[in-house]
Amino acid sequence: MKKILYYVFIALILISSSCDKIDNYEIPKEILQGKLIDEITGESFITEQPNGFRIMMKEISYKDNPQPEYFWGKADGTFYNKRIFKGKYEITPIEGAFFPVEKKTLDIDGNATVDFIVTPYLSISELSVKTINDQTIEVSYRLSRNKVGDKIIDTRVFVSQNPNVGANIFDNKKSPIINLNATSDVDILKTTFRQTISNLEKGTTYYLRVGARTNNLQKRYNFTKIIEHKN
Repeated sequence: MKKILYYVFIALILISSSCDKIDNYEIPKEILQGKLIDEITGESFITEQPNGFRIMMKEISYKDNPQPEYFWGKADGTFYNKRIFKGKYEITPIEGAFFPVEKKTLDIDGNATVDFIVTPYLSISELSVKTINDQTIEVSYRLSRNKVGDKIIDTRVFVSQNPNVGANIFDNKKSPIINLNATSDVDILKTTFRQTISNLEKGTTYYLRVGARTNNLQKRYNFTKIIEHKN
């Protein structure tokens, strides 16, 4: 019995001493930044945050197939991470409303910048907002694409009093959706969509943007820029 108590006592000492060890690893301080460029518009890829896109990083300095790390991109298509260890990385934008992107390899030592050109699933153009009366507006637009992908499934005008309007934040009663599952993509791309937004409060500032999506794996929307509107 004394031997058992002795060994238990020694084990407790070892556990206690291991807890006192100080983590002396330096905080990672290298920076990775960049942006996604819309192939169609030549401008930054417009999305939302979160659920817009992620950056996947693989440090290949020591392993051929390392465990990937991820961080979210921003709504304006840029990305920024200031907590990275020095090393050689494979960088890939993923899970956005765009076709697969080729990875890029770069050494991160200090401040590293890398941009990607992405092909969106859909592009929204000819956007127009027309005031009908104090409580009603009409939004018109067209859809297009440079590359055929999944079926186009819906489009809607997202409306909110919050300037971060999008699929994450919107007024459901004022954001009508058009289900396109039964309409051929050929017909969709020929259509000028017109959506009426009613019951707006006079003198109130609203924020709106058009979104459209294909039946992609993450069900991500392609968006227009946010428009500020006051009736």
